[in-house]
Amino acid sequence: MSGRGYQAVDIEALSNLGASSGFISVLVFALYVTSSEVNQFYRHPQTLWFVCPLILYWISRIWILSGRGELHDDPIVFAITDRMSYLVLFFVGTLLVLST
Repeated sequence: MSGRGYQAVDIEALSNLGASSGFISVLVFALYVTSSEVNQFYRHPQTLWFVCPLILYWISRIWILSGRGELHDDPIVFAITDRMSYLVLFFVGTLLVLST
């Protein structure tokens, strides 16, 4: 982890914090889906529920690959070069279109 100010002993804590942050972001999205405001923007907001498992899968996959050492140092570079990321993005986009 050179150049980022972390030490090797920090990897477990950072992994836990990163994965937890990703999962909490899905919780925030789920809270949005259950809010009354969502009906103002979507005709079929229940379709948005299917976004949650897709994002949970994608986040989990990234952290698993990171733990194996198979992730590029920059997660953004990984996401824009990873076929599975594009597939998940396609399905999320499709669900967003279907919900409108």
